[in-house]
Amino acid sequence: MGQDVASKAHHCRNTNVVCHFCPPKRFRQLTKIYHYTKLATAIEHILPKMKLRTGSLHGMNDPKENQPWAFGGRNVNYVVMYPETYSQVNHIDHQYKFGNDIKSSCQIICFVKDKPEKGFKNEIMWAHYADNHKGLCLELDAELFIEENKEYLTEYVFESVTYGQHEKPFIASDFELTKEQAIQKIVKACYKDLFLRKSDYWEKENEQRLLIFDKNQKYLSISESLTGLYFGLQMDDNYRPSVDRFVDEKQTHLFNLYYEKNKLKVMETDKNDFRPIITKKFLKGE
Repeated sequence: MGQDVASKAHHCRNTNVVCHFCPPKRFRQLTKIYHYTKLATAIEHILPKMKLRTGSLHGMNDPKENQPWAFGGRNVNYVVMYPETYSQVNHIDHQYKFGNDIKSSCQIICFVKDKPEKGFKNEIMWAHYADNHKGLCLELDAELFIEENKEYLTEYVFESVTYGQHEKPFIASDFELTKEQAIQKIVKACYKDLFLRKSDYWEKENEQRLLIFDKNQKYLSISESLTGLYFGLQMDDNYRPSVDRFVDEKQTHLFNLYYEKNKLKVMETDKNDFRPIITKKFLKGE
């Protein structure tokens, strides 16, 4: 997967994969995707640059992903892959080193899907990733997001995380492969098990992941695809000017959240309209 597939004929067998080499209808089914963030991160990093930063599994919350991995398997030749450091004495250390190199081979951005309910209504995500409603939620048009970042997306998938008990994938390599070649082969065969599997405890996140098969961190543009901003229930309105200054009101809609009848609800607001939600509801006669 380390080769540039842009120069080759593309054969995408997985109908759940979103890929800019496939017909546009493949990713139009995603419609909107949502990314939760803390207020400071949005104001200081995301909105000024209109970019989302990728990360690796090392920074995830799930222990399955952030704890050290160790990989052995059939025809895994540590002597070829680590010629300067490997010995029988430190064999176990190199199993962990190999696991770390596999984990580091993929860059990730996490989103919430728009189904079965709107992604901005995910209360778990507000609590875990938006500072308990002190932050905000970004709404992106999935098709436009892929299109405006296609220069970085020569090798990627855009797929849903699956949840449940999963066995550790069996690693099969070729004895003569270099480390880079071995990792490329393993990731191509096992990316779902490696990067798109979580336990049942995380199921309420309803997560969609963009995987970029590259070890280098990326900054992906949202300047054309940012269609909405949702302000958390406890977000301090004193920071609204710092958010609104970056918003193109012709493209990006702004929404206040409120809680009513045991449900999260939204009311669209105008740029630079900082009135409390209760005032807006009263003036609308609700």
